[in-house]
Amino acid sequence: MADAHLLLDRVTVAGRERPLLTGLSLALGRGQTLALLGPEGAGKTAALLTIAGFLRQSLGTVKLAGRDITTALPENRDIGMVFQEDALFPHLSVLDNVAFGLKMRGHGRADRRQAAAQALEALGLAGLAQEHPSRLDAPKRRLVALARAVTCRPALLLVDEAPAGSEALRTVLGAEHVTAVLATHDRAAAFGLADLVALLRDGALEQLDTPKALFERPATRFAAEFTGPCNLLPATLLGHAAGGAVLKMSGGTANAQARPDLRAGRVLLCLRPHQVRLDPSGPLRGVVERIDYQGALTRLTLRLPEGALVADLAQAPSGLAPGVALTLGWAADDAWLLADA
Repeated sequence: MADAHLLLDRVTVAGRERPLLTGLSLALGRGQTLALLGPEGAGKTAALLTIAGFLRQSLGTVKLAGRDITTALPENRDIGMVFQEDALFPHLSVLDNVAFGLKMRGHGRADRRQAAAQALEALGLAGLAQEHPSRLDAPKRRLVALARAVTCRPALLLVDEAPAGSEALRTVLGAEHVTAVLATHDRAAAFGLADLVALLRDGALEQLDTPKALFERPATRFAAEFTGPCNLLPATLLGHAAGGAVLKMSGGTANAQARPDLRAGRVLLCLRPHQVRLDPSGPLRGVVERIDYQGALTRLTLRLPEGALVADLAQAPSGLAPGVALTLGWAADDAWLLADA
């Protein structure tokens, strides 16, 4: 990506027992938000610290706004940071905490206080300007730290453990056209806030994609399972046709979507529970083992020759009970095939 605002090229960071990051490459455009998603130990915080300059990579380069910052000191990178430890000054008011970065950059008192007040208002914190951090709860202190970071209008904003459903963070990212990298283990936070999601596993990039593509077209079994409930059933890929890939299940043949280079033979069918539907001519034959009524949906657990399957049905058939046999299928555009690795 030649015009990337943030570029990581084959970044590797050594660790005591194993690398913290291995060959991480990704690109982010100006004004976009990237979520680093993954379980504990995946390398999310290591990636943030490397971008910020607090961890030094053993291989690879980092570029920001066209400038190579691989060896630049943290204070010379023009990066705003919001980590889990908010690092607010307890002796300063909220307003003065937010204005502190501008003070260090030489801005006049009136200008920096006006900018700080605007940031607090945007985050719904205007009424707390004269409070001290010790009187605020942890979520509000993090918002104050966020206000301090964006007030300086950095070239890049880094946020460790972005909260799910944070309307304030979403507002700031949109209104200020901030380029940001968020680290989170929460799929809802990543999907709700980011333009792109980098799924990390053991320090390596598993998949980089939009939230929609990552959820609907996962590249690996790990990506399919980590991004939400997913039925992964063994199938046989017979070949590719105009209507999609043709696969064989125990109950018959059907169409699904797949990468064109996926080879015929044993594969995995990736089918989200909400994508399963009743289909008298469908390729899945199963026996109901459990029924969980969930209001708008009825969740069924079935036993198939291929294994267990979970289906979320908007309309459950009459006479539904454990032991009842059902025939199921899917829309051809919904199902996705993975290599059986």
